[in-house]
Amino acid sequence: MSKHLEKTAESEQSPVSELETELKETKEKLLRTLADFDNYRKRSKQEQAEFAAFALEGFIQALLPIVDNFGRAVASAQNSNVADEYLKGIALIKRQFEDVLAKFGVEEMEALGKSFDPHLHEVVLKRKAEGVPDGQVIEVIQLGYTLHKKVIRPAMVIIAGE
Repeated sequence: MSKHLEKTAESEQSPVSELETELKETKEKLLRTLADFDNYRKRSKQEQAEFAAFALEGFIQALLPIVDNFGRAVASAQNSNVADEYLKGIALIKRQFEDVLAKFGVEEMEALGKSFDPHLHEVVLKRKAEGVPDGQVIEVIQLGYTLHKKVIRPAMVIIAGE
């Protein structure tokens, strides 16, 4: 009869151990699901932040030629006999454009005197320059801009070289 009791005890433990194993597996699945959801939430939040930061990129790129033209107008007015008030007005409008762009994370890139970087510069011409190392930017044709540290328009430059 003792064998019968042992079998009964084993059969009673078997469902309990099965349930414990099942509970353990369910807990592991739940923890994995919670971790996956947390990762999804973080990834989604990061994607939303990136979308918000770059949502206006196309609009900003469309404004950059206007800022360029105001810069050309200021330079042209300085080299001619234009009234001081006119020059100040154009310079003020240009500054206002730049300030608005800066509020949205747009920054002008420094290129003059820097070494050529294909990620930041677009070379339009190479020119021989005395005392200047090859590959150094010697003239900026068109300013380059970044939006939240991402290049949205490379600078058009002339570099030293042959």
